[in-house]
Amino acid sequence: MMSNAQAVIGPSGQRDTDSAKKSGEYALVLYMGGGVSFFTGDAGTPAGLKATKTLVSPIATFRIMWQPDHLLRVGLESGWTNFYSYSIEDNSVKGKVHVQSIPLLLVFSMPVFQRFNIYAGPGSYLVTSKLNYETRTTSTTLSLGWMAAVSFEYPLTSKLGIVSELKFLNSWETKDQSLSLQIHLRWKFLTW
Repeated sequence: MMSNAQAVIGPSGQRDTDSAKKSGEYALVLYMGGGVSFFTGDAGTPAGLKATKTLVSPIATFRIMWQPDHLLRVGLESGWTNFYSYSIEDNSVKGKVHVQSIPLLLVFSMPVFQRFNIYAGPGSYLVTSKLNYETRTTSTTLSLGWMAAVSFEYPLTSKLGIVSELKFLNSWETKDQSLSLQIHLRWKFLTW
C-alpha cells in the first residue's frame, strides 16, 4: 500500500516529486504602455469667461500583476494622465489651467475569453491642478476613485505580448473621469 507522502511516478518512469507539490505556474507580469485619453467629466470652466477646452490628451500606464495558477489575478497600477486643460482670456489677460493625475490603484484581473481580460480596482488619484493666470498656482489633492478596463492580448512569445486596452478612470471625489485607448507591452519577467 502506497502512502500519500510517496512520490508520484512520472511519464518517464522516474519519481516526479515536483508534480505532486505544484499545481500550476505562478508569474509576475509587467504591463507598460500608453495611448490617448478622452475626458468625460465636467471640465469646470469659470462661469462668464470663454474657455477653449482640451479634452483629449496622452496617457501612460505602468502595471505589475501577480498571476497565480487560477483565474483571479491581483496587482498594482500607476501611470500619468492629463485629465483636461483649458485656456481663457479676460481683458487681454491670458490664462491656462491643467488638471493632471497619477493613479495609485489596487487592480484585480480575470480572463473572460481566450486573449480577453477584464480589470477593475479601487484606489486613489493624486490630482494636481496648475493655474497660470497673472501668477502661477499649483494645488494637489488625494482623491478616492476606481478603474475598469477590458483588454485583448496578442502573444509574440511565451513571455512577451502586445495588449490593446479600453480603460475607464474615475476619480469620483474630484469628479474627474476619462476613457482611454492604450497599447501595452506585456512582459512575463518572472515565473516559478
